[in-house]
Amino acid sequence: MGPGQRRAALLLIAVISVNASYTVLIPFVPDLEERVGAGPTVIALMFALFAATKTLFQPVGGWWVDRWDAKNVAFVSLLIAAAGIVVTAFAGDSATMLAGRALWGVGEGLVSPALYAGMASLCRHYEISTSRMMGNFGSAAVAGFLLGPLIAGVATPLGLEALFVLGAAITAATAFGLLKAIPAARPDPVAAEPEPTGSAGGPVADASAKPARSWWTWVLVLGGLDMFTAFIYSSLEPVLPLYLSTEQDSSARSAISVVFVAGLATSGLAMWVLGRYAERLRLVTMIRIGLALAGVGLAGITINAGVLPVAACFVVFMGGYAALFLSARRGIVELKSAAGSQGKAFGVFGFISDVGNIVGPLVGVVLYETTGRMSFVLLGAMSGLLLAVLALAAGRFPPGGRRGATAGPELVPTANAVAGEAKDRRQPTP
Repeated sequence: MGPGQRRAALLLIAVISVNASYTVLIPFVPDLEERVGAGPTVIALMFALFAATKTLFQPVGGWWVDRWDAKNVAFVSLLIAAAGIVVTAFAGDSATMLAGRALWGVGEGLVSPALYAGMASLCRHYEISTSRMMGNFGSAAVAGFLLGPLIAGVATPLGLEALFVLGAAITAATAFGLLKAIPAARPDPVAAEPEPTGSAGGPVADASAKPARSWWTWVLVLGGLDMFTAFIYSSLEPVLPLYLSTEQDSSARSAISVVFVAGLATSGLAMWVLGRYAERLRLVTMIRIGLALAGVGLAGITINAGVLPVAACFVVFMGGYAALFLSARRGIVELKSAAGSQGKAFGVFGFISDVGNIVGPLVGVVLYETTGRMSFVLLGAMSGLLLAVLALAAGRFPPGGRRGATAGPELVPTANAVAGEAKDRRQPTP
């Protein structure tokens, strides 16, 4: 294993650790109720405060990354998260528990843009394929979400305090690992290169004349796409259990677990596969595929509320979710006009994206309560509508060549794309 692979492995371990430390809390909610006498309102605030502080501090973390260094920001951020975990574990009253969760959210909000910027720096430094690394990144994120409840189930005898202290120690160790994993910031030579031209003739965009407009425009577009993706998925988190319970004679817990485990596992596998084998697809093509799969999967859920039909359709939806998840992040990494401000780009992107996670459950429940199973059709129709809009706006995307994905007017070429072009120049076309 070379130095680039070792650093990439440390970064992916950090992603798994961050997500696992979050989901490991869920099975311990009843224990927290007993420890601090928390009612439903306090429990709801515990999750809402975490989401709110994480959302609000992502732009702060992005700003900090551009002014300090991704590895330093990641280090401090994870130590803040570890402190929040410890405060939550030893909280003896509701106010302390809520303060711990808020501090935990601050740490995770700050570290998010640092991890993405660190990943982009790692790809540039060691000429690693952006697409492949992003696929691994997404798979690691899903693995962390799945690992958290599993760890909680196996380690329940340890008790909440011991398990959370162990989680805080692992988070702190991960912080030191990121100091080794993320390369020191260095000037990006690509940012000084002339803009690429489209194959249809003429420059794709004059980013040198309007760099700020190009950067902010595409960050908002890609952030909006990810917000839509998060909105649709998070709306299903409360709605699918309600829907599945209508067909179950007894508890629907097993059916719900089967559906969500199958869907999350599918998305993790799909991200890994897409990262390796879809890197030469134009970004707009990836987005079209994702929206089409999401729309078909959502519409299919209405056919039958049985566990197998719902699981099959949810798997299709999660395949589309994986394509959209990767497309949005890959587009940000490859934006050439944001090469010198990737921290801010990912900070704003994450802030916009998390709005979908906040709004989705509320809208999903309202739709389901008012329209029943038709809510899935309506959510699928939103994907179809966005697909139609994208088809009409496709002319604004540059024509796809052999350069890898295109996310907007100007992109940083991936390592694989550059290597492919060099190979094409050396060898005749068969």
